[in-house]
Amino acid sequence: MTVALAALGRGERFPAAADAVVSPTYVPDLVDATLDLLIDGESGVWHLANEGETTWADFARVAATKAGLDPAAVEARPSAALGFSARRPAYSVLSSERGRLLPKLDDALCRYIRGRGLSA
Repeated sequence: MTVALAALGRGERFPAAADAVVSPTYVPDLVDATLDLLIDGESGVWHLANEGETTWADFARVAATKAGLDPAAVEARPSAALGFSARRPAYSVLSSERGRLLPKLDDALCRYIRGRGLSA
């Protein structure tokens, strides 16, 4: 999101995938949850992500709005038009049956934007 907000902040348009559904994760939330699991002596596989799913284009638009930037400058495009060197799945949302340890995506995005000194 850093690259998207920087481009939008410079008044540039930002292309983002409109057909790839993801579950972005705010790294400080991931670190906190991982440390908690470590301290509690948990083991096994844990899928950790902020709760929620979105397309990259919608995520960039929401972030732009919360940062006081123009969400219309986000250009929704098919993933195939973005020139990725590796194929990406259309749906790569991550969740856990063992427990939801991270806050909702919207909350994480607000904290990220505030931490960068933008609106929200």
